Amino acid sequence: MYQLNYHSKSKSGLVLKDLENILESAIFTNSSRDITGCLIFHNKNFVQILEGKKKDVQDVYEKIKMDNRHSDVTLLWENKVDKRYFPEWNMAYHKPENENLKQYVNNLMLLSALSDRSTGSLLSFWATVRKILNNDKKHQLKEI
Repeated sequence: MYQLNYHSKSKSGLVLKDLENILESAIFTNSSRDITGCLIFHNKNFVQILEGKKKDVQDVYEKIKMDNRHSDVTLLWENKVDKRYFPEWNMAYHKPENENLKQYVNNLMLLSALSDRSTGSLLSFWATVRKILNNDKKHQLKEI
C-alpha cells in the first residue's frame, strides 16, 4: 500500500460547479483504481491524501498536477504503508453552508487532533489541514 498527500490552491474564480465536477471525477477515477483517501477544501486550498497501489496513486497525482482547476500543486509526503487509513472513502466531501462554517472548521480541527498520525503522510496531511484552518481563524480575528 502506498500513500501520497499534496496541497494545492484552487484556480481563481473556482465555483461550486467546479468542485462538484472535481468530486464526480475523483469518485469515478478513485473507485475504478481502488484508491481511497480524503480531500479537504477550505478557503481556496485543497489538501488531499491518496492511498492505493503506487502506480495508480502516482498516475492520479500526475493528473491532478495537470488539472487547471489546481495551482501551486505541492507534494507534501509519499511513502509505503502497511494498511489503508481511509478504507471506506473513495472520496470524502462536505460542502459547508455559511451558517455551519464555524462548526465545520471546529469539527475538522477536532478530527485532525484525534486522527491517526502513525505515518509521515498522515502527519503532514493533518498538519497542513490544521495550518489552513488556523490561518482562517487568524484572518477572521483580523476582520473583527
